Amino acid sequence: MMKKEYIGYQLQDFHTEHARYFQEAILPLATHIHTALSDSPFPLSALPPFSAASYLEAEGHTDLENGYTKATDGSIHVAVRTYMPHVTPPMWDWWFGWHGCQNSRYKLWHPKAHVSAHWEDGRDDIVYIGRNSIIKEYIGDELLDAAIQFKSPTEFGFSSETINHPEKVVYICARLGHPTLPVDYGYLVHQIRAVEGGSEMRSRFWVGGRYVNVRKTGVLAELASDFLRKVRSLPKNFAPDLLKHCSEEMTHLAAFLPDLYAEFRTKPEGLQLAGTITKRNDPVFDKLVMNTLFNKIDPGKRPEMVVEPKSVQDIIATLTYARATGKKITVCSGGHSFSANHLRDNSILILMKHFNSYEINADTMTAKAGPGVGGSVLMLELYKHNLFFPAGHCKGVCIGGYLLQGGYGWNGRKLGIACQSVIGLDIITADGELVHANTEQHSDLFWAARGAGPGFFGIVICFHLKLYPLPKYRAIIAHNFSIKHLEDVYTWAYEVGPTILKAVEFQMIMSNNMLNLLGPGIEAIAPIFADTKDEYEEAMAFMKNSPIKNKAVIATPAFNPGIDMLYKTTMTHYPEDQYWGVDNMWTHAPLDDLMPFIKEIARTLPPEPSHFLWLNWHPGHLATDMAYSNEDNIYLALYATWKNADDTARFGDWAANMMRQMAHLSTGIQLADEGLHKRTAPFLSDSHLKKVQEIRAQRDPKGLFYEWHSRPAIT
Repeated sequence: MMKKEYIGYQLQDFHTEHARYFQEAILPLATHIHTALSDSPFPLSALPPFSAASYLEAEGHTDLENGYTKATDGSIHVAVRTYMPHVTPPMWDWWFGWHGCQNSRYKLWHPKAHVSAHWEDGRDDIVYIGRNSIIKEYIGDELLDAAIQFKSPTEFGFSSETINHPEKVVYICARLGHPTLPVDYGYLVHQIRAVEGGSEMRSRFWVGGRYVNVRKTGVLAELASDFLRKVRSLPKNFAPDLLKHCSEEMTHLAAFLPDLYAEFRTKPEGLQLAGTITKRNDPVFDKLVMNTLFNKIDPGKRPEMVVEPKSVQDIIATLTYARATGKKITVCSGGHSFSANHLRDNSILILMKHFNSYEINADTMTAKAGPGVGGSVLMLELYKHNLFFPAGHCKGVCIGGYLLQGGYGWNGRKLGIACQSVIGLDIITADGELVHANTEQHSDLFWAARGAGPGFFGIVICFHLKLYPLPKYRAIIAHNFSIKHLEDVYTWAYEVGPTILKAVEFQMIMSNNMLNLLGPGIEAIAPIFADTKDEYEEAMAFMKNSPIKNKAVIATPAFNPGIDMLYKTTMTHYPEDQYWGVDNMWTHAPLDDLMPFIKEIARTLPPEPSHFLWLNWHPGHLATDMAYSNEDNIYLALYATWKNADDTARFGDWAANMMRQMAHLSTGIQLADEGLHKRTAPFLSDSHLKKVQEIRAQRDPKGLFYEWHSRPAIT
């Protein structure tokens, strides 16, 4: 086949500053590569599948380091090992970021096969993980157009050692796909590990057959399907040609990579990431910052820049930059902090929206989920598997902040605060190391992360969750009362509270227009998640037999609206694009002491959808040892909300001032709907707050991460 694309250098290429490294001739194939080619294909079992790629982490070598296999489904697996004197792993890490923006750089690598390369995003930053390189090159006589989608090694199952010790080992990991169609057709991994006298590269390719899939569905599906049919049947010599090509290009570049690296590897000016960086002088900066807020009140504070990382490496680079420039770090997963914990001066704000993938393992009843995953998104998917997790009640709330601060969610009285169902966390520490924390390793971080909330001194990139069977009997009962029955309703709720089954999350919502229709009133709501018929019947009894049921304007029977409708109903109380002033408290005070304040709340409550929440919690003993440590029999929360910014002066301090008057009845607050920017209150036990701060002193001694807006003094 005649090659139609131009390879090698043209006149303009020789005017580049790196042109002197272009060498037309390549070295002959090594003897062991010739042997591998003649002995291949090897039995399919000789090389592990992609799902077992982490086998490369083991010390030493495998029985087959050079060769290829072919499967009956048309897939191939190619292995190549290249020894590289005087080359270090960081040199290859730099190379993959440096070469991808210019054809003339790419052609240095294989002058007889490489045609072109550019980054899909059009930038020339020296980073590669989280970006797509669009390349053309010849594999044998076949011209390959491909999108090399560089991924973090952790996405391919490699341990944190791949991130934390690049001087010892670097893994280049990528998904192979079509440059314009939504089709992927393989994977590649290059392990570069330091050995005596240099490094060795162990390359692995899994291509075709079972590794081909359509990324998306829709209008491109037919085109993608045509392409799939072609790719699943690879060219006859693709496997040996790929083995040969890999050996040639790695050996060729390794010969001059140390000198190239020494000349062109310069410390980049400023922060360079695969993700997006938005600085204060950028025209879109203020809009971006304000769009991170669910609460539209402008806190008047701004970070120096906003970073939207696409990879673990992006986060590590950001932390390194912050330490070097004296900036603090704040983190935002979903932006539902009413007090805008993530907006601080002299800071770098990290938005975790790209860390929004999740995996559900129905067999082990576990899941892995990034902090940018919406709790409602996860819950709706779990329902499809007949599984359950105590995710939050509101749509749009991502699990990052929700789980760090505790997590009051569906069926939480029975399953416990949601962070109790966190069985492990992948955390990037203030030192820029990626670690896995659980009860056995980095247990101090595991302890602190479950309850420290916005005061946590690390960045969680993945939560490992314990799942539960989906409760078989699910329903809700609602009784709606006019405000004239206030004393009767709260007296009944207070008295019946201790007897309500844990399968019921009994709560009451007072507003000035109940159901947006009936005027001032109180909605008594009983969501039920029961595992057995008997439990279900018992859970309904306190509502069915309520002595004030006959006073209700509306009294519904038990019905199952479905989880999606539960979320939609909840969000009627928490509309978007509103201004909010909120505060809360835990209490076990006598009702006689609480009642005057409840009446005052009813008298002064701002217009709907502002509301007062009463939640019968009545916890048992908190058996899990973790930072979270503050709860009580009854949870009270005030939510003032308004649409017009001019009303901020009228309603903005109402919740905090009311809770300030009731502070003598409070045993503390929860971090979810707090107002620590307006009123300091205890959110952990004294001993647990002290322990959190002791761990902080060890893990973040220079105070890279912001703490809470305020906290009680430690005695």
